[in-house]
Amino acid sequence: MTNKRIVFAGALMGCLTLSLPARAVFDLDNDVINTDSSKGLKGAVNDNLFYTIGGGTVISQPPSNNNMEKLGMGISWNSDLMCGNFDINTTVKNQLNGVTSGFKDMMSNVISSATGAVASLPAMIIQRANPGLYELLTNGVLQANVSFDKAQLNCQNMSKKMADYTMSSQWTQAAIGEEFKNIVSTTPDAVAADNQLKTSTGKEGVKWIGGQKRGGSGQPAIKPTHDLAKAGFNILNKQSVTSSGSVSGSACNGSLCKKYKTSEEAAEAVVKVLGDRAIRTCSEASDCSSGGVENEPGASTAGVGFSPMLEETTQENLEILVKLVNGNLTPNATNLATLKTGDMVVSRGVIQALKDDPDNAALVQRLASELAMSETISTALGMRRMLMAGQSEPNAADQTMALDESDRRLEFLDREVLALKNEMEIRKAISNNSILVTLTRQESREADHGLRQSVQQNDDAMQNLNQKVEE
Repeated sequence: MTNKRIVFAGALMGCLTLSLPARAVFDLDNDVINTDSSKGLKGAVNDNLFYTIGGGTVISQPPSNNNMEKLGMGISWNSDLMCGNFDINTTVKNQLNGVTSGFKDMMSNVISSATGAVASLPAMIIQRANPGLYELLTNGVLQANVSFDKAQLNCQNMSKKMADYTMSSQWTQAAIGEEFKNIVSTTPDAVAADNQLKTSTGKEGVKWIGGQKRGGSGQPAIKPTHDLAKAGFNILNKQSVTSSGSVSGSACNGSLCKKYKTSEEAAEAVVKVLGDRAIRTCSEASDCSSGGVENEPGASTAGVGFSPMLEETTQENLEILVKLVNGNLTPNATNLATLKTGDMVVSRGVIQALKDDPDNAALVQRLASELAMSETISTALGMRRMLMAGQSEPNAADQTMALDESDRRLEFLDREVLALKNEMEIRKAISNNSILVTLTRQESREADHGLRQSVQQNDDAMQNLNQKVEE
């Protein structure tokens, strides 16, 4: 019996030794993660297996792990042409006195004392003393009024054109529109109402989520991505759209309330990935400078995308998988549930299969990445659902600019998910190309010279180590 054991062990070691030239040592401590629990996963890795499953992680490392800073435009920015700042008195005076081209240019033969007469004599005295001069001046005033109205109309038309090209101007116009509603409801005089409209600056803000005023002087800025995500979280969890409270365990009915404790936490997670901007409605930025940099008109935060989230989740899953495979954690339902899998189930059988596989180091690393990818996709879909639910809030739905901004963020989200999918497929396709061909040709050469044992034979030999030899 003893001799049989020795012969069997010697044959097995010979098989393993012959197979070593076609294998690469995979040190999980150095190549994957620095943790004491990973020491049990050191060992040889079958090259063909390693590159068949993708040759490493699912995607490349993120370009940056830094938190994005808020970028501001400063308080010198203006969002509207203030046509109401025109002064008709100044316009008429400049027309008569020749400061601006018009009346005096056309009537250059008017007596040089006309300006002095206008300044020193009441209109009635001028009419009696010099009817011709009075008529001339009257026509000049009428012409100046026409020029004033034309200039103001041009200004208003230009203001509307600017609103078509800049989002901030559109929000300002919306705020002025809400101000005009209040003016009309309280002022029966049409001319007086029109005069008040001309001096409106959007300082009152607009009605935003929950009917609250936002964006105006002394008010918080409108943050479309943050605010819509927060409202969407609350809507999906049957809370008030402006609530910042946590969802109770009994009321939690879905994955969002399990992943995020509060609507604010959910909104911040969305902003970190997709980015956001601060919108104020004042035509003069200095009127809406309250709230610090994050509430400054035009301030924006760039999104980092899903790559950092995927990398972080991969590392967390890898630590747990290493402990499960090494036996430091029992593969029960509680411990398996700590894996972030995006609702993909990892059974005890999977852990046992990894324990029995001699090439478990590569498989564990790849599995951690793929589970993290599933978790990331699930998170992305949850964020998408929050934004879409937030769009249905009545006050937000009434602001087309907010819907356009959230649609732009949704398109960015979809592109990010598609980019992750494409990179995973491209990396796997690359690893399955020339690398696998090279390894296959090497295996063929070694097989021709009797230097290689089949992978299945090696695996069977490893499995038989713990089996008793019949006497």
